[in-house]
Amino acid sequence: MDIQAIKIDLIHWLTKLDDITLLEELKLLKEKHEVDLSEDHKDFLDERLEFYEQNPNELIDWEDIVKELD
Repeated sequence: MDIQAIKIDLIHWLTKLDDITLLEELKLLKEKHEVDLSEDHKDFLDERLEFYEQNPNELIDWEDIVKELD
């Protein structure tokens, strides 16, 4: 089944769904997956991810950072 067929199947299923609890859970799931990031933030995250992928040994452990701040 391709992605469009899955979407259509889910749409049909949702239109018939009367279980308010399940609908509320689905709404929460949808909200969790919605991200309101600006293009600048997305670009920044992409840059950081690329840096990590190219330099995995250059990471600083969070506990080390905390120690430095004390």
